Formats: sequence, structure tokens, C-alpha cells
Amino acid sequence: MLVPLSDKLCLIKHGEFMEALVIDLDNSSPSEGKADAIRRAIECAILEDRLKPGDTLPTVRALADSLGINKNTVAVAYRQLRDGGLISGEGRQGSTVRRHASAAGARDAAGRAAQTRFVRDGNPDVALLPDEAEVHEAMARMSVEPRLYGEHRNDDAFVDWARKQFIDDRIEVSGGIFVSAGALDLIERALIVSGIRAGDRVAVEDPGYISVHSLVRSMGIDAVPLALDPAGIVPASLRKALKAGVKAVISTSRAHNPTGVVTSRARASELEKMVSGNSDVLFIDDDHTNLLNLAPYHSWHTGVRRWLTVRSLSKALGPDYRIAFSTGDAQTVQRLEERQSVGMGWVSTLVQRLVFELVTTGSVQKKIAAAGIAYRERHQLLTAALKKRGFDVLPGAGLNVWVPLQNELEVAQRLFAAGWLVRAGHEFCLEGQQGIRVTAARMTPAETLDFVEALVRVCQTTSSTLSA
Repeated sequence: MLVPLSDKLCLIKHGEFMEALVIDLDNSSPSEGKADAIRRAIECAILEDRLKPGDTLPTVRALADSLGINKNTVAVAYRQLRDGGLISGEGRQGSTVRRHASAAGARDAAGRAAQTRFVRDGNPDVALLPDEAEVHEAMARMSVEPRLYGEHRNDDAFVDWARKQFIDDRIEVSGGIFVSAGALDLIERALIVSGIRAGDRVAVEDPGYISVHSLVRSMGIDAVPLALDPAGIVPASLRKALKAGVKAVISTSRAHNPTGVVTSRARASELEKMVSGNSDVLFIDDDHTNLLNLAPYHSWHTGVRRWLTVRSLSKALGPDYRIAFSTGDAQTVQRLEERQSVGMGWVSTLVQRLVFELVTTGSVQKKIAAAGIAYRERHQLLTAALKKRGFDVLPGAGLNVWVPLQNELEVAQRLFAAGWLVRAGHEFCLEGQQGIRVTAARMTPAETLDFVEALVRVCQTTSSTLSA
């Protein structure tokens, strides 16, 4: 329920507690409109865990009536929160805090307040993705004959293109090519067809990709942490996980999310020797930045009996295409095909044709190459600026930078007050490391320097200290 405290201030009451959300329009910044003040108050409550995933917000009308303002003002604030990926649902019927509030899709555009800069979502730069004209031109070149039940499930041109991507990286493709609805779709299916069940153990990187951690937990699987250093997975950590009886190992060999770690040639050789005798463990490498060529690819998992290399197109073309391709040992690929055939059936061949037309279009190829250069430069600039100010960041590549430090929630909250929305690191970690993840993919040089200065000021004025 809503409890009005004044004409322009209210809070939401949850049970016996009346501290989840306070909106004070009287004391908002002079440059901040009412909608911005409402949005900012709700964002802050979510960031500080006063509003938790699944919590219900008041309807637009209820909040407007309590604040004594026009309901359109509240509707604008709610729309900004939905565009930022923090809430879901329609404000008129009620909205809830998203289970994976991530500011997904937020970017510098009309309708989003300039006071807060979103550097937490892990998204690519929209300016470096295929534009509307390129998509329309690709669709005009496509053949669109209907594909019926029981017919060939994949587009031959797309599969041939995918096969060549692996061959160019000297990855064996005799097991075949499997097309899935994104990388996580494939990883989930791979764990299932490998007979991994609740209570089994799977090794994942720590820190590691949030969605992989969430997937493993949702399946009731015990996550075993793999430590990282500047060269990749720490060998002793992998050895310990294998001795613990893990049924699978899920890793990212380059442009790791969130740390940016790139597996070195020497480390790959060391890990390859270590795993060569493991005939019952499934090794999965999630190579999510493959087309961007952010760093050399040194695989170490393809010599075992059961393995997969997964490549998606989300960073090069955009997440909404929902398509990935993979190769691996013949038995695992065959099991994936059989499992898919009794479930979703196949990935739309229309989407496969569209993707093929895009990735073989000269202007799109140039844009992908430019994106790789831009992301490398932005990552390097941010890490260099952080190192210069004493932060112990790892070298590497990718769209994100991991900043290890203590008191991550306090730092994240104070950065938000200073106009920067970052992601606190506990969501990426299994064993209590602390830090923040910063998305560098869309940061200009000026924003990079502004952010580093803001982080320095926050660490100087709070109880936070840099992690050793």
C-alpha cells in the first residue's frame, strides 16, 4: 500500500515495513523533472535491494494520486524504468521489479534522463549493429520459399558459413554443425542430453557469466568454482574441480564476461594436457565474441571425447536474432539434434537466411570489423585509466571490465548517486569476491575518464578499499 507523507512525498508499505521506497519531489534536483525524480528514486531502491526482484510497484494512478501529480508524469517514469530493463509490466495494471533487472537495452537516446549513465548492462553499441536499411536489403535478397514439417531443418548456406568459421580457427568439424536459439539454449540442452541432473556438479568460472550461473542453479546443479588469472583458468583450480567429480566444465576462452580474461597460448597448452584423459566430462567453450575478433582464440578443450564450442551472434548482430551455432564430438551433436527435434523442432530457416545475408554483406562485414576495433580500444582505455589510478584490473578484451574492490554495494550506490549505474559483482561470484562490472562497449573517451574520476572520488570518500 501507499502511505502519503506530504503533498509530494510517499513511500510504499510492504507488510509491517515502510522503508522500501521514498519519493520526495520537493527536494529533487533543480535540473531534474518530476518523472526523473520518480525514476531515480525507484532505481536507487532497486540498486540498494530495498525493492527486490518480484516486488510489485503501485499502479500509475495510485502513485500519481498519492503524490498529487498528473498520472502521465508517473507513466513517463515507469516507461523509462521498463526501457532500462529494471521493471516489467504495464503501469496501469501494475508493474514488478524484474527478476534480472539489468538496464537491458538502455542507451543514450531520447526519453532517457541524461543524469544517469548506464554502464551495467553488457549490451553492444547499437551504432555498430546492422541498421534498418541493411536488414531490409538483406531480406530483399533472401529466398522465402516455405519450409514445411519434415523437411531439411537448417539452411545449407548458413551451415556452410558456420562450418568455415570453425575451420578458420582450426577447430575440428567432423561432428557436424548444430544450430540453436542462442548460446544458453544450447548449453542447457547439452547438459540435459549429457545426463546431468540435479545434485550433479558442474565447473563454472568465478567470477563468471551471470546467466550461466543462473542456469546451473535453476537446474539444481552444484556449481564448482574455477579461479581465473590474467592467462585464463588457473590450472590448480581446474584440477581440483575434476577431482571433485564434475560432470561438465563451462568456460569462455576469450573476452571473458565479466573479467575480460583471454586464455594465453601457453595456458591453453597446459590445460589441454590436463584434460586429455577425461573421457566422461563434457567441456563447453562459450565463444560469444567470435566474429568481433577481439583477441586470438586458443582452445584447449577440443581434444577430449566430449566437447562443444558454442558461437553466438548477439554481440556482432544484436541479441534479438536469437541464434547460435556450434560444433563438437559427433555423439554430443547427434544427441543435441535429437533433443531439439522433439522440442522446438528447428531454428527458423528464415532467421538463418537473414543472418547469412547479413554476415556476407560488405557493409555489415565492415561494421563488424569496426565494432571489434572500437570495443578493443574502449576496453583498453578503461583498463589503462583504472590501472593508472591504482585499480587492480586484469588485462584482456571484451565489452566489460571487472574492477575488484571491497564494499561493492556501497560503491555501487554512491556511483549511482554520482550518475553512474554499474553492476555490483556479487551476482557474478560464487565464493565471495567483491567488485563491480562496468560495460565499456558504449563509453566515449570523455565518459571513460569521467567514470574513473567518479570511482576514485567514491573510493576516497567511503569505507571502500581496493581489493588486493
